[in-house]
Amino acid sequence: MSPDAGVTRPPKPEEADDSFMMSYSALMILLLTFMILMVTLANFKEPRFRKAIGSVQGAFSFLPYAGGDDLMSTGSPGFLPEEVLARASTQDVEPDEYDKVIEEIKARSELPDLAGLEVEERDDGLAIRVSDALMFERGSAGLKTEILPVMGLVARAVNLRPGRVSVVGNTCDLPISTEEFPSNWELSILRAVQVLHHLEAAGVDPGLLYAYGLADERPVVPADDEASRRMNRRVEIYVANRATELGMTAGKEEQAHGQSDR
Repeated sequence: MSPDAGVTRPPKPEEADDSFMMSYSALMILLLTFMILMVTLANFKEPRFRKAIGSVQGAFSFLPYAGGDDLMSTGSPGFLPEEVLARASTQDVEPDEYDKVIEEIKARSELPDLAGLEVEERDDGLAIRVSDALMFERGSAGLKTEILPVMGLVARAVNLRPGRVSVVGNTCDLPISTEEFPSNWELSILRAVQVLHHLEAAGVDPGLLYAYGLADERPVVPADDEASRRMNRRVEIYVANRATELGMTAGKEEQAHGQSDR
């Protein structure tokens, strides 16, 4: 009789299924790759890092990023280009609505009673020049009611395409000395501030508004007679393109970081 007779042997364990280990290893590799990517991005200059993070957030779409496209809805793969990241938050506005506002301002500038209003679209934004005779009484900083509709259109244009708004007051070389305006410096800055307040009241973000007074330091023509002085007395409004503004800001920050590293 066999010595093994009557002895029950336990069944051999089946070979362990390695599918779990494969999945676990793949997950660890993905996490390691992600950590390496984050460490690499952290070594970039701060503006580039923010742009890169914005691209990643836009690409994954479920991470909110102001100015980025929702790729789940657009179906566009990959990282967002820089010009998309710099796009203003008013993407739902019809593209021609802004153009209609600018055309309306230009149309008003051709009216006889608004002679002295100039509008110019440039690569870096919008430039508007208004003669002081259209906006203020001589030696005053109070806005005339006749110019308020134009200022309303300017505010609407800024709200459609937000960007830094610089309001610059300019005077002629004739000196002024009153209790309210001891010099042309006070007159020019207070006129710019009055325009700024009106734009703010019309809904423009106060964080975008800047006022400057240059007195008679920046004449457009030599002050030879009253006609030339009339041209020099003006208020200029510059609305920067959003993409241009962000590009300039990033450039300044990179330059500042470069100087601090020295």
